[in-house]
Amino acid sequence: MNWRLRLTWWDLTLLAVMAIGVVLAVVRYAGGIATVANINNAYPWGWWVGYGIMTMIAAGGVGFTITLLVEVFGVHRFHPLLRPAVLMALLCYSGAIVMLMVELGRPWMVWMILVSWAPTAALYEVGWCAFLYLSVLAFEFAQVPLEELGWGRVLRITRMIYMPLMLLGVTLSHLHQSSLGTLMTLIPHKINVLWWSEQLPLLYLFSAMMAGPALAILEYLAAARWLGFEPRMEMLASLARIEAWLVGLFLAFQVGDLVSRGAVGAALSGGWLALSFWVEIGLGLLLPFVLLILPEVRQSRGGLATASALVLFGLLLHRLNVTVIGLRVRHWETYIPSLGEIGITLGITAGAMFVFGVLVRILPIHEELTPAPASPRRAAGPAGVLRGARRDCGGIGRGR
Repeated sequence: MNWRLRLTWWDLTLLAVMAIGVVLAVVRYAGGIATVANINNAYPWGWWVGYGIMTMIAAGGVGFTITLLVEVFGVHRFHPLLRPAVLMALLCYSGAIVMLMVELGRPWMVWMILVSWAPTAALYEVGWCAFLYLSVLAFEFAQVPLEELGWGRVLRITRMIYMPLMLLGVTLSHLHQSSLGTLMTLIPHKINVLWWSEQLPLLYLFSAMMAGPALAILEYLAAARWLGFEPRMEMLASLARIEAWLVGLFLAFQVGDLVSRGAVGAALSGGWLALSFWVEIGLGLLLPFVLLILPEVRQSRGGLATASALVLFGLLLHRLNVTVIGLRVRHWETYIPSLGEIGITLGITAGAMFVFGVLVRILPIHEELTPAPASPRRAAGPAGVLRGARRDCGGIGRGR
């Protein structure tokens, strides 16, 4: 484990944004939520939920998406993406929970959801599944520092129970990703016809699955540039082909759902809501789909980064359209996110990015930076998601 770390200008920028977020959070707790937020009775959730909960948890779908591809479907050529994917998912879920505690105002009571029995409530299922999945992610990632510290006995125990916990984590992620959509189906009178649908649970689940490969590609390309290793473009091109299918299927599903509900007229009616819908469809789905089906784009770092960023932008806009922009309110009721809301959000996001940047430099998160041992020996237990892949054996684990 390399503890020698030199802060870059990017690290210092993230620390400055984090400091602003901390100051705003102190103001929020000292003076109440009204001192930093513009949410009101008409817009009770606002930016913190639309971005902080709905979008960050969806982005955390990168963990179960890549794990599903490698560990369940056996596509071991994507093994180098596993450690970063699990770490990103862990930080996305942690950031979402921190943002929720800032919004609720009593973080010391967050554990109450574990003892407040309400099995028929969608929000209860979201809370329980998110808490359990966060625990599974922490367990999965813990194997990396355990391996580096040489705690062989503890590591063998964790690998013995890894497979059932991995399957549990994938299942839990599917459940609460769809349950976030279930929450929104409960208020058909509040959401514009362009976005309210009985299929929102499936739309939320599929959009999280679509966002996973996009975030994995974007992170891998950024890491290759900042950490100085050569990216495996053939691996990224293969994942981009899968992403093209996911984006295309989600686009067809969303448009087909719009037609089946008879909401095409609302999409063609003009106005700001229709414009937001078409920006979501055009820039967030159609354009990246066209880019991803082009072979020359899949072989280009810039092309893959652009297409992946557009997919994530489309995810963010879709969640904001459902939870904030598309809410039906009286004409005098308005909501614009305050600088305090945005500042706290950026501070938490910067914190997740800073922690990720530190960990990828002190731990062997990216296999390209991990030298292979001269005489590897196989450790007891299953290979697991977070063990390095041997260059000549696909997804077979590498002993330390």
